[in-house]
Amino acid sequence: MIIGQNCSLELVPGCFHGYRTFMLGNWRGERMKKSKLLMTTVASVLSLSLFTAGGSATHAAGSKHFQLGKGAPYSAKHGKFLNHSDRNKKTSLTVALNLRNSDQLDQFIASVNDPTSPNYKHFLTTEEFKAQYGPTDESVEKVKSFLKKQGFKVQGVSSNNAFITVSGKIGQMEDAFGVKINDYKNDKGQTYFSNEDAPEIPAEFAGIIADVEGLNNEPQFTHPNIRKPFKLDTHKTGAVDPHAGSGPAGGYTPDELKNAYNVTPLASAGYDGSGQKVAVMELDGYKASNISTYDSHYGLGSPTPTNVYVDGYNGAAGQGQVEVELDIEVINAIAPKAQVMVYEGPNTGQGLIDTYQKIATDNQAKSVSVSWGISELQAGSSLMNSLHTVFSQLAAQGQSVFAASGDNGAYDAGDSKLAVDSPANDPYVTGVGGTHLTLSGSSYGSESIWANSSNKTGGGGGLSTVYSMPSYQSGPGVQNSYSNGKRQVPDVSADADPATGYSIYSSGSWTVVGGTSAAAPLWAGIAALNNQYAAANGKGNLGQANPTLYRMFNTTQTYPAYHDITSGNNLYYPATSGYDMASGIGTPNAYNLIRDINGSSGSGGGGTGNPTEVITNGGFESGQAPWSESSSGGYQLVDTSKPHAGSYSAYLNGYNNSTDLIYQTVSIPSSATSATLTFWTYVNTTETSHAYDYLYAQVRNTSGSTLATLMTVNDGSGSGWVKHTYDLTSYKGQTVQIAFKGTNDSSNPTDFFVDDVSLQVQ
Repeated sequence: MIIGQNCSLELVPGCFHGYRTFMLGNWRGERMKKSKLLMTTVASVLSLSLFTAGGSATHAAGSKHFQLGKGAPYSAKHGKFLNHSDRNKKTSLTVALNLRNSDQLDQFIASVNDPTSPNYKHFLTTEEFKAQYGPTDESVEKVKSFLKKQGFKVQGVSSNNAFITVSGKIGQMEDAFGVKINDYKNDKGQTYFSNEDAPEIPAEFAGIIADVEGLNNEPQFTHPNIRKPFKLDTHKTGAVDPHAGSGPAGGYTPDELKNAYNVTPLASAGYDGSGQKVAVMELDGYKASNISTYDSHYGLGSPTPTNVYVDGYNGAAGQGQVEVELDIEVINAIAPKAQVMVYEGPNTGQGLIDTYQKIATDNQAKSVSVSWGISELQAGSSLMNSLHTVFSQLAAQGQSVFAASGDNGAYDAGDSKLAVDSPANDPYVTGVGGTHLTLSGSSYGSESIWANSSNKTGGGGGLSTVYSMPSYQSGPGVQNSYSNGKRQVPDVSADADPATGYSIYSSGSWTVVGGTSAAAPLWAGIAALNNQYAAANGKGNLGQANPTLYRMFNTTQTYPAYHDITSGNNLYYPATSGYDMASGIGTPNAYNLIRDINGSSGSGGGGTGNPTEVITNGGFESGQAPWSESSSGGYQLVDTSKPHAGSYSAYLNGYNNSTDLIYQTVSIPSSATSATLTFWTYVNTTETSHAYDYLYAQVRNTSGSTLATLMTVNDGSGSGWVKHTYDLTSYKGQTVQIAFKGTNDSSNPTDFFVDDVSLQVQ
């Protein structure tokens, strides 16, 4: 991130179980076992150059121990040695375990993003992820036993079994992992401890333990110093800061950003992020008063952010305050009604992993913004393995992650070595680069690559040295003269030049901010709008974004979804036609992109041409509204127990002597030449003979009287998810209710699920 003052930044992962609740808030126990299964084959499998168990593990001297990684950690190599650390100092560790069936996991993630696969958009719950890919309970107990014998106290195990947190003393860390831990001082004046060599584990854990985080506590996740906008020497030689935008101190306002990236038509149609949650992963705190001032000034009416503190972090605002406030305010600018969830943890390797993992465990936010990072060359293999574990879970659960690609151009560490940023380098993360944006009046004008050779800043991009090029990364320009078979970064871009930056309110004043850490939350906000739009049109969430974003790029679509950036360079890689490592695919035309992704014309009314969706929130991803419901047991019928796609479905019955009903009132245009109703049902029963329990699909008038019963299924109809299709053209010109009613008798209850309801008219 780049802003108009000097400041130092640092970079860098939750459990929503399928329980039924009373409408008045009382809990009811879980009533069914979920068993979403994997596909057996996949046409294209993600190609990753992953490390062996525990990172680049090597046998340690004596051969009875296994070393995690090679050589001294970066924190020890660059710091000034002070003394051997106090062995009695109390601290904590997070021990990462390898996932099971990792090859199958990669295949599954590819399948849920493949429109031709039966698994398409059938994302996993946290419980399903653990059951299919998490380390076994036996492995967890084995590692816990080892740690306890070393004197550590187990504080917790992550919901996926992949991370064990313990507390203890530095001396116990040294003895358990065969390291020497010293105190160091870095060039910022920060004092910290770090292991001076790679940790060792007993050989019996070589295939189980992947990483140990907490052996150093340096605030190592950083970006370059924040600088005031410079005279431009890349875009317009000799030109001075143009003070772009009409914010109080300059900078683009929410309306100007929405106009530039064609978000305005979505906002005008009511797509404002309502019903969506966006997570921001933070390693510092913020002041709520700054957020409320920004929202009030621009009349956004955004909900108050929700704070989630990790590893004892207290939320105090520090040097990275502006980073956190930037992330929140940019999301509010694009998707003002989305609920921003601020996950805050300590700026350490352990804090980083634990914060990401909390986002995955909670599994509430389906769009995630990350503005904190570290050079791939400095991150270390074990840390990146742990990150990849969490990003794999996020992808399997349908959570999109957008990460800033860095602000040092092609030289991510700010030196003379070509490098990309972590986590933007991870194939399950969408890396977001930076541009210089110019408006034409109030609309989009032009863009070029953001780079400034005077202060060596620019949008990050280049070639990973760790990950192979994933199969989804294809299209014009992807194979170029720089390609070497490795993952290429960024994937997409947005405005990032501080000279054409964002109007934000931080630290008690208006300022202008740039950097790819502004571009990442802009994309996360667009993803939230997409998910709201998709839900309203009976479609699933975006999920891992890259396969879809590249498909919109490399296949013919109805609308032009991207601005191709063809001018400038990021201090090394040039912009070209098509994909390039300075801007990726390009920047978004949000309205077009979202319509392409969801296969929608965006038009209204009936008649000829593309079909129009009449049902709103047919996938129940935005909660109950505008559905009406009643339950004889007093239950909320929309929940997460068994979705067909996305995270929610309608759950009827499942308890004795029950009658549950959910319906939506719709109008079918008199000009309609066709009206096609489709929906999916799932039956799960404890009945041993049939038929006693029933589910009906009905067309009713506005008084609730049944006009037609389209479908009747019973407790003997269970055969997985089943799609139903009915012609409702005969109801054109009428306002009717599309209703689903379930009944259970006095014993052996049956669960009925309904999802992805669609009524398309032409």
